[in-house]
Amino acid sequence: MLKLIYPLLGLALFTQCQPEETEVPTTVAKESNELKFGQEVPVKYLEQVTLAGGDVPRRLIVAVKNIQDSRCPENTNCITAGNATVVVRASNSQGSNENIELCLGDCETGVPQETDAVTAEVGDVNYRFTLKQVGPYPGLEHDGEEQKARLIVEKI
Repeated sequence: MLKLIYPLLGLALFTQCQPEETEVPTTVAKESNELKFGQEVPVKYLEQVTLAGGDVPRRLIVAVKNIQDSRCPENTNCITAGNATVVVRASNSQGSNENIELCLGDCETGVPQETDAVTAEVGDVNYRFTLKQVGPYPGLEHDGEEQKARLIVEKI
């Protein structure tokens, strides 16, 4: 009887020591957030995107650091139109950083601005940053909707 138990016990231990076949999780490729220069890009508050392509040898990382929106809400009478100011931080792969401030609306220019464009040098390359829109417009927000700026960055 013992002659039968020892082989069965050995077989049981041997099968328990075998590594279990585990399913290796597959890596799903995350959608790339690398975009091209000259393309209109929506960037959420505190989000960053990487721009590349064209004849620009370096990538540019663009992040929206601040959005201040004091524009007059929809269907409201206001004394002033207010404005929307966006601070963008641009960084290149060599470690150069630049903060760029863009403004829509009443931006102390005397004429309300529908877009704003600023030229800035990041490292040794000049770029034009254009703010096209800040959303959602005050008074038209939906619950949980995040602020975002629509930007175009071009190498000049």
